[in-house]
Amino acid sequence: MKNYTSFLRKRTIPGLSLSPPDPESHPPHLARTSESGKPSMTGDERVAVQASHSRRFKKRKRVKLKRSRGKRREHAIVSPLVKKYWLQRYQLFSKYDEGVKLDEEGWYSVTPEEIAISHAERCRGRTVIDCFAGVGGNAIQFAILCHHVVAIDIDPQKIALAFHNAKVYGVADRIDFVVGDFFQLAPSLKGDIAYLSPPWGGPSYKMIQQFNLDLLKPKDGKDPQIEENYVDGNFKGITAYFSDVASRQA
Repeated sequence: MKNYTSFLRKRTIPGLSLSPPDPESHPPHLARTSESGKPSMTGDERVAVQASHSRRFKKRKRVKLKRSRGKRREHAIVSPLVKKYWLQRYQLFSKYDEGVKLDEEGWYSVTPEEIAISHAERCRGRTVIDCFAGVGGNAIQFAILCHHVVAIDIDPQKIALAFHNAKVYGVADRIDFVVGDFFQLAPSLKGDIAYLSPPWGGPSYKMIQQFNLDLLKPKDGKDPQIEENYVDGNFKGITAYFSDVASRQA
């Protein structure tokens, strides 16, 4: 019996294994049983079982910690100002997880993808000038549905992000990216439709008692068709269509 106990200890403690011994070398009648007839374990065997469970628990805990730390790092790159927009990231870009990039202003300025698609439907088959392209939300959808797109922004970083995001969507070759002031470039531009979505000031608009178009300083226009834009039942903005685009339905 002493030899058998020694054998079990060698098998269980170093490798934390409770596999029964080979029945050919250790006949079944040598197995220890309790008074109830069920196999019993020595103190060393119980220690081995507890150690095995403890190591598995610690391993699971380490995996969970790594995952939670990953999430914390992902949240850490988003400032408190744009946290709520980060939670809506898939509404902004359905391919966000494929490498889409935004700067802080881009988070609260980009047009939600569903609305950008609606805008592009109105312009299908045309050459569109995106006058304030930002990080490319509208330009990408125009490129998918329209003939060609010219994307303009005065901020070089915005144009770099727009180009990168257009590559993620596979349409960068259908867009001409231009760094410049649209109002200075306008006389030399040629296209069918000019799309204007100027910077709107961000979340601070809530501090303004009366928000009107004078804050955006748009150019004059007449006979617009006004469209309210919603995503998942939430009001997101207003689009004004001018000229023949106003009569086209998405």
